[in-house]
Amino acid sequence: MWKWFLVLGLGALGILLSAPPLAAQTDASIRILEPGDRRNVPLGSNQVVVAIHGASLADGYSWQLYFDGVPQGVIHSGMTTTLSIDRPNVLRRLKAVLYDPQGGEIASHEIFIVGVKMESQADVFNRSWFVPFMLVFFSGLTLIVLLSLRIKLWHRI
Repeated sequence: MWKWFLVLGLGALGILLSAPPLAAQTDASIRILEPGDRRNVPLGSNQVVVAIHGASLADGYSWQLYFDGVPQGVIHSGMTTTLSIDRPNVLRRLKAVLYDPQGGEIASHEIFIVGVKMESQADVFNRSWFVPFMLVFFSGLTLIVLLSLRIKLWHRI
């Protein structure tokens, strides 16, 4: 009986030693917050903001932004970077990749954006002209009503 225990023990030990060591599972994640997925962004310089959970850049972690598959630069501190969009009406791909201190990729997040030419964001409703315009409008309307009443009174006489 002890021979069976010895064979089973050696077999279990062999399986444990032959199995490749597994990397520590981490629940670290990276997510692109701005710009939003499938959003229109203005041409020119734009800010990209990411959120990192389960890892700290102070502990040696870093992240990198890929713009249409082209790496933009590794960032070791900070959650923002700038990105220049030059072609309008083209679907562009943004991918943020989180790296561990040894340089291994541990998490990524990918979104799509479209660069558009933005027009002036001026307010259509001009508040500084509203009050004078309404004053003139209602004064004219009141004058027309009073004149129409006066004309009706003249016709009765």
